[in-house]
Amino acid sequence: MKTNRLYNSFTALLILIGLAACTNLDEKVYSETTTKTFYSSAEEVTANYLKPYTRLYVTSSLAHWICGELSSDCAAWTQKGKHGYDGGKWQQLHYHTWTPEHHEIKGAWNNTYQAIGYCNEFLNNIESVDVSNMNLPVSIEQMKAEMRALRAYHYYLLVDNFRDVPVVTKVGEPRSPEPLAAADVIQFIEDEIAAVINDLPVKGDASAYGHFTKAAAHMLLAKVYLNSEVYTGTARWQDCINEVDKIQGYTMVADWKEPFKARNENCDENIFVIPFEESKITGFYHHAFMMHYSHQHGFNLQYMPWNGIVVQPDHYRSFDAADTRLEQFLVGPQFDQDGNPLLGVEEAKDEPLVLTVDITSMTNSREDEGARSVKYEVVVGEAWELNNDYVIWRYTDALMMKAEALVRLSKAADALPIVNDVRERAFGNADHNYNEATLTLDEFLAERGREFSFEGHRRQDLVRFGKFGEAWWDKKPTAGKEVFPYPLTATDNNPNLSN
Repeated sequence: MKTNRLYNSFTALLILIGLAACTNLDEKVYSETTTKTFYSSAEEVTANYLKPYTRLYVTSSLAHWICGELSSDCAAWTQKGKHGYDGGKWQQLHYHTWTPEHHEIKGAWNNTYQAIGYCNEFLNNIESVDVSNMNLPVSIEQMKAEMRALRAYHYYLLVDNFRDVPVVTKVGEPRSPEPLAAADVIQFIEDEIAAVINDLPVKGDASAYGHFTKAAAHMLLAKVYLNSEVYTGTARWQDCINEVDKIQGYTMVADWKEPFKARNENCDENIFVIPFEESKITGFYHHAFMMHYSHQHGFNLQYMPWNGIVVQPDHYRSFDAADTRLEQFLVGPQFDQDGNPLLGVEEAKDEPLVLTVDITSMTNSREDEGARSVKYEVVVGEAWELNNDYVIWRYTDALMMKAEALVRLSKAADALPIVNDVRERAFGNADHNYNEATLTLDEFLAERGREFSFEGHRRQDLVRFGKFGEAWWDKKPTAGKEVFPYPLTATDNNPNLSN
């Protein structure tokens, strides 16, 4: 059972949103009375404080995940017969032929700025609210600290995807903000975290789970410093190491599957998560993207999956046969819970469903081509929504970031124990460990691909290693695509933005 504050207070948030939706007031009156009407009690203040967290599922687990993984060498949403074309948007991500009108790129931009807007709304409005007599679940200082840190996190997402972006801290001001250079946005992120980190919760606090904690703040800075050379032209490897070393209370657990279990809220590896609950906090349905239609019968699911996203063949084959992380993929003959073969419904209609590793092409595939990722445990009888909490950051990632920084500082000997711990967990022994000669940067990138497969990090990793424009599977080499364009709607509405 989830006991975090986000879950416990979600009902209050739904009530608040319902009141706002049902109030028939014109815009002027609504804007004048927002603070008095919707910040008049502890419940309403708490609901507004939690509201920005509800956008994480459309920013981190959807928009940025889709743009990041489907533009990489890991995943692909192939066209299978008459299914999966969807206006060509998946092919454009795969082939790096997107335009400013691309739907998913627009979603990554819009949803992230909406989350920032919710943070700004709370921070702006709370300044005029007297909370001294309110019985708030956490201090107002912690609430404001979390909102500033969460806002900084979303600016990190924008820099990673778009580089130079406007920084806005007031609702509606300015109307057409100018973009700041990525280095200036990074400085804003650093300043915000420095200002609030002492007021953030820590692991073990009743209000910590699913919230932006001190550990998440150190992880955010570590991510920024790991990618600093890409973002700003200045490498900051030692700064990355320093931030990782400040993350306390987490560990790499013994079983690599534990962070992704259906009940993963007590996993000591997960640093920052989006809490989900099948019937109450919804929006996590990655399994529907990937599983075949007939897996509805195989797992007794209440709804039919979409048979969309598959594993690119070279990514699947990058795993050694003895690597237990291969267990995250569905491949080969598929069966129901009684051992009966599942059947195809399109090109393989009424034939046993056998998922192949090889795929004809991105544009000419079949329903049974491509392995499927089920890294997050799918429970038999699952509804549309998963109970698993979505993992944004976990401690093994922090350790691998530190190891990479050490390698780049010519300290491979210091990095080896870290990387080999990850390998030994995956293989169950030390037979596949690296040595200084075999732990090259190319191999480090490959190992990150295996450990963090389908977790939303692959595009960023490929860009950092200078590999994002290379050819893979049926994608030809591309150049100058490391940054997504500003969406057309953004440039149309803001004359200070241009591609």
